[in-house]
Amino acid sequence: MKILVARIPAEGFQYEGTDPGAILEIADDPFVRVEGDVRYDLSAQCVSEELVVRGTLSVGLGLRCTRCTVFFSTTVRVSDFLRAYSASKDVDSVDITADMREELLLHIPGFPVCGEGCKGLCAQCGADLNKGSCGCGTGERPSPWTALDSLDL
Repeated sequence: MKILVARIPAEGFQYEGTDPGAILEIADDPFVRVEGDVRYDLSAQCVSEELVVRGTLSVGLGLRCTRCTVFFSTTVRVSDFLRAYSASKDVDSVDITADMREELLLHIPGFPVCGEGCKGLCAQCGADLNKGSCGCGTGERPSPWTALDSLDL
């Protein structure tokens, strides 16, 4: 999104609209899918040779659950977008696309979970435990660290 600095009145200007989700540049990511456009509601104001941009951003994403590996839909929202850019007399426009992209990517959860009740996958056979129990025994299994208990150091 480009903001034309010369067209902003002294009281500021409100920008509301969408940019294509492709600005996130994550088309080949195996864990995140863009499911919609990037929505923005921003205000821009020139203050002492600086352009101050603040507002909200949001985008619909499909994220892969870290417990069961199933994709689920969610919306990533940034409610506190705030940036300042140089707006000296020789600056005609400011492109804030890279900062919008960065802010949205930073708000994607590091370990997304499809729901608090997600049971994940069986550690032995890999069955999705949300769909039912697997055929693995439910008895107590020895820990892989048990062999270390017998070491005499």
